[in-house]
Amino acid sequence: MADAVKVSPARRVLGVVLVLLLVAAAAGAGWWASRATLTSQVPEASGEQAAAEVVWAEASSGSVGRSLPLSTTLRQPAVPVAQNALPGVVTSVSTGEVAEGDVVYVVGETPVRVVEADAPFWRDLARGVKGEDVRPLQRLLIEEGHLGGEPDGDFGWNTERAVKAWQKDQGLEQTGVVALGELVAVSDLPAVVQLGEGIVVGRSLGGGEDSVLAPTGEREFVLVVTQEQARLIPAEASVEITFEDHRWTAVIAGSELDEFGSTTFTLTAPGGGEVCGEECGVLPNDAQVTLRSDVVIVPRVEGTTVPAAAVRTRPDGTAYLVTEDGEVEVGVRGSGQGVAVVDGVEPGTRVQVLGGTQGVQPAPAQPEPEPGQGDDSASTQEG
Repeated sequence: MADAVKVSPARRVLGVVLVLLLVAAAAGAGWWASRATLTSQVPEASGEQAAAEVVWAEASSGSVGRSLPLSTTLRQPAVPVAQNALPGVVTSVSTGEVAEGDVVYVVGETPVRVVEADAPFWRDLARGVKGEDVRPLQRLLIEEGHLGGEPDGDFGWNTERAVKAWQKDQGLEQTGVVALGELVAVSDLPAVVQLGEGIVVGRSLGGGEDSVLAPTGEREFVLVVTQEQARLIPAEASVEITFEDHRWTAVIAGSELDEFGSTTFTLTAPGGGEVCGEECGVLPNDAQVTLRSDVVIVPRVEGTTVPAAAVRTRPDGTAYLVTEDGEVEVGVRGSGQGVAVVDGVEPGTRVQVLGGTQGVQPAPAQPEPEPGQGDDSASTQEG
């Protein structure tokens, strides 16, 4: 058996020291690790961190509201206003918008013209005839420059002479008589007229056919929308309708669902009656007219705007803002999409936002906007 290795006292002491150093190093590393873990799990409430939670925003001028851009349809039913009284073959037709004295169709070589009149023509107009049906003819002759004075309803020799001059200008026989059927009365001109089914070029007419259809003057304003659009429109919504430089406000008076799933909203003026009121005369006299409109879902409110998260409420229900000068009581006039319109502060006032929960970034004082810019920077109106 080999001899045992002898270890000197000095080497034994050195080994013990090394073991103690290793134990101490391991203990120090464990303490540091535990300290680092505890520090990351338990944040300290420092003044800097508390200050970072205070978010400021600047009040500005703007508006809130929501509207849908859609089209309103004006329906004006057309009905027969005259029957043909001229036998012969139709040689020409002309439809669409017509004005006083325009030709709408021709039978043989005889033109049929529209004249603005409330009552239909019912007889030949010749010298010696008196009545209200003479006045529209006289007015036409005056406008054409063939007759002077004012319409008096008396077909005298001056009117006869004017008729002959008018017929000469048209290349017609100068009889001085306007036969029944040559004039068609339309209550309001200009207007978009239609011709009866029998008034077709090449068709032979015997008389009695419906010849001209014109709008009756009755107007219906409707809004036709899809199911998806209908779900967005509340019953109390208003509709702003625009035609050229005219603007009218309408309300929903009723609705109807058709077999295709579309909804038709009937519109009236806020107090009832026709949407266009006393200005209906500016609208085209067409059977159907499309008008630009905006359906106001949330009424537009303008004023001083702030982030909605900046508005706080007291137990008594009053609203206030926290400004750099302290609490300021405000009145909320409208809100939408994270913005509120308030009374009580001026644009440019810095207000505190609750914890920045709405994603509003700190907003230091900003320079004045350039002219024409910044007035609607807080607007949330859609459309």
